Amino acid sequence: MPAYYIIAPSEASANLARYDGVKYGWRAPDAKNLLEMYANTRASGFGAEVKRRIMIGTYALSAGYYDAYYLQAQKVRTLIKQDFERAFEQVDVLLCPTAPTTAFQAGEKTADPLSMYLTDLMTIPVNLAGLPGLSLPCGFDLNGLPIGMQLIANVLREDQLLAVAYAYEQSTEWHLRSPSL
Repeated sequence: MPAYYIIAPSEASANLARYDGVKYGWRAPDAKNLLEMYANTRASGFGAEVKRRIMIGTYALSAGYYDAYYLQAQKVRTLIKQDFERAFEQVDVLLCPTAPTTAFQAGEKTADPLSMYLTDLMTIPVNLAGLPGLSLPCGFDLNGLPIGMQLIANVLREDQLLAVAYAYEQSTEWHLRSPSL
């Protein structure tokens, strides 16, 4: 998780530094000049969570911290990729939970970003390794909230991933059910 929350915000920060709202995306209205339009677009076009991640990424990439944070996180990413490579020498598709807990109520964790970040625990390694993965419903907890399972395939093996997911959906009815809101 620490590697992901260094790499992902750093890459988002670097990419969004070029975002100007001129050709693509949302543009703030009523600016007096180009610089004001840039500033207004960036200030009002991103929500609190996006701004938080941009600040984390900008910090991790700043002088004096790049080697300590971003470079070390990239080394961890390499180790995670190697672990998956070894696993796929033995199996075609991995099955695991999508999250460490069942679903939570909508909006329940917005005041506690760290708690919300922890729910990403099971999908982070897949994202860091650059692997295809998908989540499927596989049941409901005692409160009627959905439970997800994650399927993961090797690099460029989306065909296997989708075939297994399709076979699962054909043999169950979980994808046809919805939680009561």
